[in-house]
Amino acid sequence: MMQKMESNDNGFTGLWSNASQLECGTIFLNPTLADYLFFNKLTNVNSTSEKMLAESMDQFQKNHSAPYIYSLNYPELEEYLKSKGFVYHDTQHVLKKSTLPSMKRTATKITHDTISLWTEIFCEAYDCPGWAEPVSSILKNSISSAEYYVDESSSSCMALYEKNSILGLYCLGTIPSKRKQGSAASLIDFALHEVNSRNLDFLMLETYERDNLSKFYSNLGFESIYSKNVFTI
Repeated sequence: MMQKMESNDNGFTGLWSNASQLECGTIFLNPTLADYLFFNKLTNVNSTSEKMLAESMDQFQKNHSAPYIYSLNYPELEEYLKSKGFVYHDTQHVLKKSTLPSMKRTATKITHDTISLWTEIFCEAYDCPGWAEPVSSILKNSISSAEYYVDESSSSCMALYEKNSILGLYCLGTIPSKRKQGSAASLIDFALHEVNSRNLDFLMLETYERDNLSKFYSNLGFESIYSKNVFTI
């Protein structure tokens, strides 16, 4: 299960970032979204290789982004990174849910004509107004591979990516003035009904410890499957 969930994550990230296979891992980079730890990361690391670390650091530097290295149940890697001056930055929790909610919600699917709406909500929700142009461009290039939705009130946005009989939910965000009104939860409910209608296994999503949303997702019935520690320098 974990391997399939990681493959879903990598598949979606690859729509937003350029992926390169290194000797002992996969690096994702997007210079227009530099310093955001989800779209600029080294992951799938399977060895404490000096060559791999040097190569990844060189690519992060060329990308003008901070190096974010993900460790999945790999204490030897974490000790190695610490010996090289890296410090713990955050933990990414990977969650899943398959239980169908009682009420079926509706959501508006984004088309090429409404990309600007999703972009506007995303950039306000994530407080990144300078990303509007690159995000719009990413959606134009990926809209045939991922699905983008906004809730009925145009307060929240999300992306859905199907792979390995799993529906991955990404980029969930709500504009600050509309938070705690149920719009994000309604999108999650919509996604769960999509899981059911498509006969998929479950809905997965990821959240970072620093965002303090674990309790929110737990209250919605999500269970934590595994986590990844993130290191930077």
